[in-house]
Amino acid sequence: MKRTMLCLMAAVVLLAGLIFPAGAESVLDTYAKGRFRSGYDVYSGPGKEYVRANSGKAAYGGGECRIYGVTDNGWVMIGYGLSSGGYRIGYISGEALGEIYNVTGYINYSLTFQPYIAYADDYCRVTDDPVIHNKMIYTVPEGSAVTVLSTMGTDWTYVEVQTPNGPMRGFVWSKHLVGGDMPAPTYYVITPAPTPRPTPRPTPAPTYYYPVYPTYPTATPISDVPNTYYHRTNRSVWLPTPQTVWMQGSWPVYSGPGTYYYRANNNKATMGGGSCRVYGVEGNWALIGYGLSNGNYRIGYVSLEALPRMGLSIPYLDFQAVTRRLLYAADLIDDPVRTLAPVASLSRGTYVLFLGYTQENGETWAYVEVLAGSAIMRGFVPSWCLQ
Repeated sequence: MKRTMLCLMAAVVLLAGLIFPAGAESVLDTYAKGRFRSGYDVYSGPGKEYVRANSGKAAYGGGECRIYGVTDNGWVMIGYGLSSGGYRIGYISGEALGEIYNVTGYINYSLTFQPYIAYADDYCRVTDDPVIHNKMIYTVPEGSAVTVLSTMGTDWTYVEVQTPNGPMRGFVWSKHLVGGDMPAPTYYVITPAPTPRPTPRPTPAPTYYYPVYPTYPTATPISDVPNTYYHRTNRSVWLPTPQTVWMQGSWPVYSGPGTYYYRANNNKATMGGGSCRVYGVEGNWALIGYGLSNGNYRIGYVSLEALPRMGLSIPYLDFQAVTRRLLYAADLIDDPVRTLAPVASLSRGTYVLFLGYTQENGETWAYVEVLAGSAIMRGFVPSWCLQ
């Protein structure tokens, strides 16, 4: 009988090893419920160095909440409803454990994760609300590394990312992550379509190489010659030299490559056609500069569909994307060409994502991305302000 029990236990251990392989992350599908007698500040991770949502004011004011567990450094991971009707998952200080009551279920007092690195194969929206509205609090650019901590159901992956304001934890759609060490991108050869007008001395068409994962929609047919896109051989800290093109139609303009970025002019910034500068492309977006009817200027992003099909040769925006800190307070602007009108004021010590440099009006400008309040925006600050 004793030998039979030992064999049965060994079989259970072996089966557990098959179902839960070494290195698999823990899941967040179970939780206890309870209430706390006091209110607490809420951080996105287990420590005050983590980003705090709601412009640094996220707080749990009491009431019933989900309790996912207690980390090894004593922080309590909770989920709770917001007055706006949304939801938030974050961490409160371990002091709260002395104020807990009406607990149902079992609290996990050893909440641990087995982190590993994965990569975004698309622009990933990070949310602290995977339960109700999925409101975005940050975005992870395509190709960026994230630290996978856990999963919630089959749709959500719990990750930690580095932001200009510090580390942040949140949830991204699992379908936008590829796990393990990302393999080197595969390349294929694209031969541009031949010019419709034959030339007296035809020359071999050039070939261009680029990763298979960026895909681009077909541009508005203005001519019969498609544009080609290329990576610069040396990844420069400078934005590409712009080329001037004539665009048709009216296109919304955002400060970054996505509709979730800040949009100037009270969310109405629009390029109405005409002459503009084209710096390069990023994903399905093109970085352009254009004049405004009031005499100002604006640099921002429009859909790639806005670019005319004129056989243009356009570079990818292979940005540096490194975190820097402001040594001095500075205005963030989208018009380094004419009026230098500010769109946000950044305080000394603010962390920004440095993308590259450009020169306008005899000044060297740093092109940066920053989380200002609840808005993600890109713009320019004087280069001497950076660390």
